[in-house]
Amino acid sequence: MHMPSHNADIAAVFEEIANLLEIEGANPFRIRAYRNAAQAIGALSTEAYVLLKNKEDLTELPGIGRDLAGKIEEAGGIPAVLSKAA
Repeated sequence: MHMPSHNADIAAVFEEIANLLEIEGANPFRIRAYRNAAQAIGALSTEAYVLLKNKEDLTELPGIGRDLAGKIEEAGGIPAVLSKAA
């Protein structure tokens, strides 16, 4: 079982993904989506894992679409890319 990540950690991962996508020359909309998600998660006053525990819909947060919400939900508050590395 993984320890839940703090919002700052999730935001940092999404920002890093955006940076890597930018280096790869990925679609600018995809890069922006990760940056927007990083800002949205970083600005939350409640931890994402608490929202998940309370069955909140993360897609209701600005900057969080279905795909990114799924990545957070898959791992219980830890972005899927982190949980696969752990």
